[in-house]
Amino acid sequence: MSNTKQQKMFEDILAWQRSGLSQKAWCEQQKIAYSVFHYWYRRFRNQQADSRQVANDSFVQLMVQDRPAGSLWGELLLGDGKKLIFYQPVAPAFIRSLLD
Repeated sequence: MSNTKQQKMFEDILAWQRSGLSQKAWCEQQKIAYSVFHYWYRRFRNQQADSRQVANDSFVQLMVQDRPAGSLWGELLLGDGKKLIFYQPVAPAFIRSLLD
């Protein structure tokens, strides 16, 4: 596979993560086969896990978007595929305490 295909699919995965949609709904909306998306998502997660092993003291990316009250404020994606979802602003120290 070419790096450009990988780069495009990884960019698509990041777009999905920002969308707030389920994987299946996002794939249907983008007209991408779910099986293809899931293949690239596994590769993306593996690459992320490898990156975290190299840099244990690095920061984790936190996506924050302006949203109406009661809706998604932020989402923290962990290396094992788990996701922490915040519906209200939280202090950076609180997030750090969750990761320790």
